[in-house]
Parts: sequence; C-alpha cells; structure tokens
Amino acid sequence: MAQEVNPMQLVAGDLNSGNPNDNQNSNNNKESAAEKVDSPPPTYDTLEDTPMLESTVQPTGLSPLSVTDDWKAIVKTHFTKLDETIVESQNFHWDISNWSDLPERVESPTFEVGRFRWSILLFPRGNNQKEYVSIYVKLVDIEKDPDAYACAQFAIFLSRPSEPTNYQCQAAQHRFTQYASDWGFASMIPIDRLNFDSQQLPVLENNCIRISTVVQVIKDETGVLWHDFIHYDSKKITGFVGLKNQGATCYMNSLFQSLYCTNYFRKAVYQIPTDQDDPTGSIALAMQRLFYNLQCRDTFVDTIEVTKSFGWNSSDAFMQHDVQEFNRILQDTLETKMKANIRNTPADGAIKKLFKGRMKSYIKCINVDCESARAEDYYDIQLNVKGCKNLEESFVDYVAEEMMDGENKYSAEGHGLQDAKKGVIFESFPPVLHLQLKRFEYDVFRDNMVKQINDRHEFPLEIDLKHYLDTNAVDQGVSHKYILYGVLVHTGDLTGGHYFAFVKPTKQQKWLKFDDDRVVPATLKEVLEDNYGGEPLNVMGHRGYKRSTNAYMLVYIRESMQDEILADVSQKDIPAHLVKKFEQERQERDIRLKGKEEQHLYIFVQVITKEAFELNEGMDFVTYDHLVDTSFTSPIRRLRVRRDMSFGDFKELLSENLAMAKNQFRVWSMVNRINQTIRPDAQIDDEREKNTCKSYFSILLDGKSNISTKHINALYVAIGVIVDTYRASQVDFRVFIERMDLMNTTKYSPPVSKTDILIFIKCFDPEKQLIRGVGYLYAKKMDTIESKMKDIREIIGYEAQVEIDLYEEIKPTKVDKINPDRTFEKCEIQNGDIICVQKTLSEEEYKKLIQDEKYPTIPDYLDFLFYRIDTLFISYDQQDPTNLTGRFKLALRKNIPYIKVVQWVADQLDANPAKVQLFLPESNHNVEPIPIRPIPSLSFQDVLRRMNRPVLFYQVHDITLAELEMKRTLEITVCTPTLSDTSKMKVRVSKHECIADLLQVVQSQGATFKSKSGTRQPRVFEALNNKFHHEFVENDLVSSISDSAIAQLYAEEVPLEEIGVKEEDLVYLPVFHYQRGVQRTHSVPFQLLLKKDEEFSDTKKRLQQRTGMNDKDWSKVKFNIVTGFTCTPVQDHTRLWDIKQDQQESILGLDHIDKASHAVRSAFNKPLSIRG
Repeated sequence: MAQEVNPMQLVAGDLNSGNPNDNQNSNNNKESAAEKVDSPPPTYDTLEDTPMLESTVQPTGLSPLSVTDDWKAIVKTHFTKLDETIVESQNFHWDISNWSDLPERVESPTFEVGRFRWSILLFPRGNNQKEYVSIYVKLVDIEKDPDAYACAQFAIFLSRPSEPTNYQCQAAQHRFTQYASDWGFASMIPIDRLNFDSQQLPVLENNCIRISTVVQVIKDETGVLWHDFIHYDSKKITGFVGLKNQGATCYMNSLFQSLYCTNYFRKAVYQIPTDQDDPTGSIALAMQRLFYNLQCRDTFVDTIEVTKSFGWNSSDAFMQHDVQEFNRILQDTLETKMKANIRNTPADGAIKKLFKGRMKSYIKCINVDCESARAEDYYDIQLNVKGCKNLEESFVDYVAEEMMDGENKYSAEGHGLQDAKKGVIFESFPPVLHLQLKRFEYDVFRDNMVKQINDRHEFPLEIDLKHYLDTNAVDQGVSHKYILYGVLVHTGDLTGGHYFAFVKPTKQQKWLKFDDDRVVPATLKEVLEDNYGGEPLNVMGHRGYKRSTNAYMLVYIRESMQDEILADVSQKDIPAHLVKKFEQERQERDIRLKGKEEQHLYIFVQVITKEAFELNEGMDFVTYDHLVDTSFTSPIRRLRVRRDMSFGDFKELLSENLAMAKNQFRVWSMVNRINQTIRPDAQIDDEREKNTCKSYFSILLDGKSNISTKHINALYVAIGVIVDTYRASQVDFRVFIERMDLMNTTKYSPPVSKTDILIFIKCFDPEKQLIRGVGYLYAKKMDTIESKMKDIREIIGYEAQVEIDLYEEIKPTKVDKINPDRTFEKCEIQNGDIICVQKTLSEEEYKKLIQDEKYPTIPDYLDFLFYRIDTLFISYDQQDPTNLTGRFKLALRKNIPYIKVVQWVADQLDANPAKVQLFLPESNHNVEPIPIRPIPSLSFQDVLRRMNRPVLFYQVHDITLAELEMKRTLEITVCTPTLSDTSKMKVRVSKHECIADLLQVVQSQGATFKSKSGTRQPRVFEALNNKFHHEFVENDLVSSISDSAIAQLYAEEVPLEEIGVKEEDLVYLPVFHYQRGVQRTHSVPFQLLLKKDEEFSDTKKRLQQRTGMNDKDWSKVKFNIVTGFTCTPVQDHTRLWDIKQDQQESILGLDHIDKASHAVRSAFNKPLSIRG
C-alpha cells in the first residue's frame, strides 16, 4: 500500500501500514507483463482546449499552460520555494488506453531523474478505500539498494490525452527511503468522476487517460533533509551522540556538547585525579564519565549522574538556568578541584589557559598626564545587542570611550577637576573566547529579566580582535584572528523556551547541530542567518515580525591555536583506570538492560514456608516486606523463574532450595481475596494443571480450534501458564509450601481430597499483647469445630482442660467469634482461613487487662494493629540525624483525635499539653518543619495524610499555644561589631508590640551592641533577596515586618559617623554584595552614609571597616555602580555623593566570591548552585 499526502499540504505525511513495500505485499513491487502498461500516447490536440477542472482554470488574458510543454512554469506555482539546490527536474507521461481492464495495482515504466530511477504506482480502484483513485511516486532504486534515498518535490497530473491544458494536479515533497519508498495521494480523484462530471468533461477519454508527473530532485547537503528521525543514527552520520533532556536541561546539554568538542578541555578533565572520589558525589568524576560516554557510546547519553553530583534533585532538572551563570559556576568548581589535586599535568591551569583573558578599566585625563586604571581577569564577555547591527559594532560599543567633562569632570589627584576619557580596553584575549550576547535586559530593582531583545545581530565566521587590544599589550605581535567554533541558541521568550547548539568540531568537519539527544549536520544558513534574530530576510508577509530564535552565546577559537585546542582525543588520552572503571559500568549497564529486555521471559515467585507464618505477629497470613529474601534460610524466598520452565522443573528447583524431596511437600497457590487478604487457596498438582490448562487454552482460543492431547501435554506443564491461571493483580506469584512427613517413598505427594480443608491457627496472649502463627491442620468440611478443639490445643501447647475462645480472622477490620457446635462448612471456613485462639478470660482477668491499658480480646488487639502506626518524635531544637537525643517512638492509632496525640507526647516529656506544639517535617516548599494548627475536629489520620513518613517534630514552649498565637516568631541576624560578625537568633514578640520591644527581646537573649568605636544604639532593617529594603524606627509595629520567604531581618549598631550629622546631609547609598552576576546576591546589605567631597579611595576604607572584610578578601572586591540594566566600575577618584545626586536609583555593588554559599538569584527562582 502506498503513502498518502493531504492534497492541501506540501509536506510529506506519515507512513501507514499499507506500504506496497511491506513484506505482506512484497510481490506488488515485482514487474510483470500483465501489470505494465506501455502503449504509445495518442496524438496531442491543439492548445485551444477548455478547462477540465476548477483547479486548472488559467488566469484571464494568459495563454493556457500545457502539462506537456509548460510543465516548468506550472510546477513553480505548486512547489514550495526552497533554499536547497535543485539537482534536476524532469517530467514523465504515462498514457493508459485500457483503463477499465487494469488490475488492482499497476506500475508504470521507469524513468530517470537526478540519476535515480522512478515509477508511478496506480491503484485505479483505490488503495485501502474504494471511493478515490490512488496514485503515488516510487523510488525504484531502493529495490536493489536499501540504503539508497532521494529527496524530491513531485507533482502528479491527470488529464485527457487530447487536452494537456486541462489537468488536475496535486504536489508534495518527500524523503524517499527504504522505510517510505513511495509517496503520493490516496484521494487523487473520485472514481465516480472518471466517466461523468456535471461541471467538467469526464477525465476518461474513450477509456484512455494520461498520468503525468514532474519529479524535482533536491540536493541533500546535510544528509537529513526532511528526515523523520525514526531510523536515525547520530553516531553513524556525524560521529557524535546527543544528551538526554531530563526535563529542562537543554541549556546544560548545549554547553556540555560545546565543552566536550573543545578537545583540550576534554583531555584536561580526563586528567583530574578521581580514583579516590565518591562515585556519586564527585563532579569531576561525573564529567569524566559523561565525556567518556559521549566519546564511546553509540546512542545518546544520560546526564542524571552529572546532576546528582551537583547535588540536584529531580525538581532541579525542570528548572532552566542562565547558561553563562551555569558555565561560570561549573568552571569555578572544576578549577578548584584541579588546583587542589593537580600539579604539572595537562589539567593544571587548563581552564585559565583556555578561557581566561584580561581587560583594563581606565580614566585618562585629556589635558594633563594622569591616568587611573584597574586590570581584571574575565572568562567571558557580555556584549550589547541593542543598538548594534553586528559583532564588530558590539565590540566597538564595548571599548567606546565616555567623555567626562562639564559637570561630570574627573577629579584627578594633584590636578583637580579635569576633562577625561573613561573606557575599557582588552589586554589579552583567551584561546577560547566565550561571548555572551545580551538578549535579555535585567532590572536590578525588580530583580528579574524584563525584556527580551530579538533585534537582528550578525556575527561573522571569523573576526580579527586586534583593533580592540591595548597598544601596550604583551601579545600585540600574536595573531588575534578568531574562527567561529560554536553558536548556542535560544528559541522562545522570557517565560521559557528551548536551547540547542551548533558546533564545528574540527577545522575540516562541517557544522553540527546538537539538539539534546539528536546530533545532525547543519548548513551555514542554519548556523548564521537563522540565528541572527530580527526580521527574516526575503520572506514575504513577515514585515515587522521578529524571530524569537537567536544566538545568545558565541564561541570563537584563536585561529593559530586550533590545531592544539581541537587535536584529536584518542583512547590513549584517557587514563587506564577510568577506561577500566567506565567499561565495567558499561558491562553492568548492559546486563541490567538485557535483564529488562528479557524481563517478559521471567516471573518472580515468592515461596512462603510454615516458618514465615509462625513468625507473623500481626494481621493476615504473613508480613511480607521484611521476610522476603533470596537466601536459602529465608522464611520467604524470592525466586526468578523462566516462564517456559515446566512445573516439574519448578518443583525440582523448589526441592533444591528447600532441601526436601519432591514427595515431601505440597505446593499451594496464594490468592488475593476480595476482602484484601492473601491466603493459600488451592493445591497445585500435575493432574490439576493438565485440566486447568486445557480450560485455559480453550478460553484463550475461544473454541475456534481443537487442541490435541499432544499439544496439551506439551503446554500444560509451563509454569508461566500456571502463573497466569492463578495470579490476579500480584506483582509476584506466591506459593505456600506445605511440609509433609511421609514414611513411604512415593514419587509424588498425594493430592488433597476435595472434602478436606487446610486451616491455619494463630494464638493470642493478652498479657504479652502478642499474637502469632502456631501451625495448621486439616479438617473435613462437615466436621464440627468442637471435634478439632483437641488438635488445636495440641498445636498451641495447651492442656486438655484449658478453656479457649475461637475467632475467625476474616479481614483486618472483621474478626468474628466462632460457635464450636457448628460445622466448618456452616461457618464458611475454607482453605487458607485463619482461626485465632485465646484462653477464655474470667471477669477479673478482663478488668485487670483493661486497667493495665491492654487489649483483652483478639478483635480488640487486631483492631489496634490495623490502625497502629509507629511514629517517631524528634525535638525541634535537635534535628541533626546523627544525634539521637530528644527522640522517641510512640505506637499510635490512626483514628484517634489529634489532641490525644499531643497528650501522649506531653506524658512522654512530662510536660503541660497546652505548651506542646507539634510540627510536620519539612517539604520541597518549606525548608523548616511546619507547625500543626490544633483544631477540635482534627484527627491523627488528617495529620498522616500530609506526611510522607511517620515523623513529627515537637517543641515545648514556656507559654501556652493560645498565648503563642498572639506572638510572632522572627529570625533576626545580629551584626556586631561589623557586618561580617553575624549571629542568628529566633525571638518571640507580640504582634502588637513595636521595634523597640523587639530590640529589648534581642538584647535579653544575649545580643550586645558595644563595638569599640560604636554608638551603643541598635537599629533594625529589612532586606529582600540580600538587598537593602527598609529601615525601621522604634515605633514601627512588629506586624509591619515582611513575612515573605525572600525577606531577611537584621539588627546592627548605628555607626558613629552617622551621629550628629545634619538631616540635610544624611544622604545614603544602598550597598549589596554579589558574585559575578547581579542576580547572585549574598551577604549582609546595608546603607552607606555619603560624604560630600569624599573620593572613593577614602570611601573604600570606610566600606572595609563597615563590612569587616580582611585585607586579602578586600583586595579581590570589584566595585560597580548598578543603575537600571548597567554596571559601571567605580574609580578611586569618583565621588559617590555626586553620582547619587545625578542618579537617585543607583546602588553600589560589591562583586566578590560568596564564601558562605548563601547566594540567591531572584524572588521566584531557586538559586543555581553546584555542590563542590
């Protein structure tokens, strides 16, 4: 059956099961004389023919076009315009003179286009339907060469032989392969219109018709044009494999592929010593494994092991982060590892050697010889896109000098106010240059991205950066010509999108597109033009539309170092211990994969012994979880058995595992009953299995076929069939082994009589509060219960005169007392039922048990077991899992009131219940335990529904919970004597009290504000995301303090410099700390009092004193004025007072490493962090 394309579409559709090349219809492709139609075409008529179909009406005033002479002009209106090269276009005419005599399927003579042989497949009475004529184009070469393929646009025409200007046409484009060797239209024309048409002349002309086709072969430059990627092999086509997307890790995948193809970097990562590292917690080892798998695997690679080494969980994999920030943190982490472990190896200093450059910020006076400069390292460059047409303009913009004149003159030391030029110049460029294109604008006050820039921005294949280099640079004589190596692309908007990368792995290799798990060759247009952004060029109807797919990160490599950086990485470059380790992991992975692939061939059987029943001290037949094992001594053994194993062989296996002869035990199936219990149900024996399987296969075949005795004998013994017969919804098939002590040597154990039932006995000791299985016995259905009382006493070990009560354990919540005078049948006791026995209690014994808070009867005790849950209680103030103090367990009932739980906890702690507060464990959304609000109707079951595990935290307050409701618990960071000297404390104050009261509580808990040169005057301020937000006065209410998760509360001593200052001179500048990106804030923010004529060189001294940073750390701090979307370096002679007057919204940013690792990114996004 051939393939159909919707006539309204110009793209290929999916394959369907009726492909004429399918094996079930393979003879359809064989040519025969009967199927070939090769008659000479009739003589063409004149061009003055009238239109046949509506779709063929020619424009008024133009000469009609003929399918024989004007086919090139016709297909221009039917074929989609492509950027790809046209190899060849040809038309072919197939004239059919015996339409009514045609068979169901006909194939035309072959014709050649673009060095391929083609034919037309015709289904005159329809393909898989009977209403339309179906016609397809077929690539014939595939019959002899399955690997042959062709990309082509094609059009199929139907016309009367004498009227070539009147035609019906449908067109499509398709990739012809062995999986879809033909493509076309199942609904070419209605069959009922062949001989009659109310509006047109009929298509058939004297039982003749002309089928014409135009095939236009397209050059497949990349090898994947119009590929459906169903049968695609990235490794075979490109030599590379992709990375699996865990949810939203495409940004990470694109960077990993770029770093992997940077072969010098890959070699350096391989050389990091990791033989002693934690297999799951080492980032370096995870990166080595990732690179090794990318190099050696034939299919895409998973990144879960890498993200686990980062300390991420599954939720982190669904959170997109900024690639630049991720790259910086990853490089910092790897560089730290390299520094700590490596000396004189390829990895030593590899990151700095590859990615580190140096730039200089300067202010140079115009009229006097005075210059202030500061040099700093960089690992990437952020370039403006807005206002720049191309990469060159972005670099020009980056190094453009700003004039400082007029009111903005520069205060030069020793020269007063001077006209000056301020700018940035590069002192060196790294071998691998990462350029970050600023496609998103960041608002530091809103603390998020507010605008996406989709302007057109072109970047070249090569660029000379010498023009942007300082004339005094050390490497001025070295070539600074850079070659484009990678383009990381984002498609989407601010709220989300997708990331992929284009990389040119070698100088000779073509560009490749790395899109998660798929790697495909790419054209230069895909790399460049498609990622410039802005309006598409030469595309009609898109005026004013800007593409949301554009480059956001470019990677250039210095041309003179390409050979070194991109040198091949062979197996010899990988340390032997890594190869051994990763190959062993691969073999283990292959074994697991094979096990999964063959899983359907096996079943798991739980073999339950009498010992398992006797060890059960709870409900039902046995407790499974902690008893199941694969060892020979386990009371419940889990065996992996092939489904096709015979039942006889299965018994041999059991005999071996149980160390018993086959005639010493019976096998009973265990079933899930409707009442939610699991009990032995029926004996499995050879004769029963034969009858069972006969019934099984009779149902399976629905009586449509007779099964011979020979077939039954071959089939009935398969354990898989037995399992399918007995097992309901169980994951494992469970069997109970009944041990028999036979004195004879019969080969097989005798089957159980149909009148016998197997009953299991439990015994309950109310004093010990213990119930357990003790054994089993056989009884006749018509026996009375009383007749078996002697046997029951013997099994338990009771004397004959001991009075006993019997109960049937029907299900956990239903335990009925048994009347011994009734028969087993009357009591509806059957195979696998459990009779629970206890001594008959006197009235005094009963009362004593109640008085001792014990459960006196079997129904009471089993009811307790059903609702019981052992709950762990942990002190709120001692949450360290290694410290077991302050922990205890209580056996509680699920259905008790919550207030009763509090009472029992209070009794355990010898505390007042009114002062005991319980908390739920922390969750993904709450980093601290969550307090439980006690309401009258709350039950313990309600609390359990909100818990993943039975763990609660407790806290005993010094006031009642009712009083606590009127107070507010605050976490406040006390900073004294400097902002680096911090201590956190939790305080409790009334919601109606004020800040002054809060400070008194803080001081009463040990906080002191007595620095050597301080004022002894404390104050409280609030920050949001580590940025100064608001300072409170003493009369402000505590209720005005933010309860937002992003808010921080601080108390500090008012600096001495702020005392006695006139109100009009109290000008403050907010100061915050960040690491590289202004989103990654950390440490304690504050407000700095500005002094009118103070230069920044003096301001820095006050800043260091205020922050409390040591000289070593302070020397690494970079100072920037952050205004709106820009960060401007602060020079030593800058006056912050003047900046504040001109730019009221400016804040001062201190850029340095966050040693406390408390950085945050924004109010709504989880911080990006990688575990070191």
